[in-house]
Amino acid sequence: MKFFSTMNLRYKPNRHLDRLQKILNFDVSDSFPGPTFLFLDAVSRAGIFAAVISTPVILWDLYKLKRYGWLISFILFIVLPTVGFYTIFNMIGWMNVLILLPLLFMGVYYYILRLTIPNWREPIFSTTPRSDYE
Repeated sequence: MKFFSTMNLRYKPNRHLDRLQKILNFDVSDSFPGPTFLFLDAVSRAGIFAAVISTPVILWDLYKLKRYGWLISFILFIVLPTVGFYTIFNMIGWMNVLILLPLLFMGVYYYILRLTIPNWREPIFSTTPRSDYE
């Protein structure tokens, strides 16, 4: 007699979520631990370059997933401070020091986004007729 039935949760396929997870969970140090340790500056610059290059794809996927709050947050926490730093601190001469601050904001934004993406998956309830996700 079985009291507890194990229900395997399956999720609806979503290529935009899959691509977001693939981009945000990419880690070079797992694939190439030696060069990552030896050439830390070059790997850091390549990581920053990859983050900036992948931004349009991430924004497009957020748009297709209808996550407008995340798009507005991107504008508020990354675009506006970057424009502000370029206009205000370009006159003062602190540009070389504070140019990395918007990149720090981008890193925090991508980290929080990476943590919340697994909660966006819609489960398929195969044992429940007429579920909410149909």
